[in-house]
Amino acid sequence: MSDIDIQGCPAPQNITLVQRLQPLVGRTVTVFQPGFPQLTRTTGKLSQVTSTSFTVGTTEVVIQTSFFIVLNEPAKKTKPFDLTATAEDIGELHGRLIRVGRNFVEFIKTPGRRVPTLFPLNQFTEVVCEREDEE
Repeated sequence: MSDIDIQGCPAPQNITLVQRLQPLVGRTVTVFQPGFPQLTRTTGKLSQVTSTSFTVGTTEVVIQTSFFIVLNEPAKKTKPFDLTATAEDIGELHGRLIRVGRNFVEFIKTPGRRVPTLFPLNQFTEVVCEREDEE
């Protein structure tokens, strides 16, 4: 994680992406991966979570590649931080922070549905959190 620039975010929780995915096995998720000319999208049941990969439907995703996962269940709560994440091959995403893990960030993309997005930190070039103004 040393080459990842994380600014202004709360301290990471002691949970890895693999640990976050394991309770979701058997649930339907959508994974987005870089592809030409646009992101490829695969929706299916999450299975086979290992330390190096996981499977969505029939697609195996290697954790050390560029991807993000959208869960199909609404987020219960968020932290008062707006997040901007710039990822190699994917571009810039904006959202509302749920948590920072040891090797991933979880947030709700804005604009969008209130469902969590999981992004591995290994593909980020920069993650910036800004405390949102009091309303």
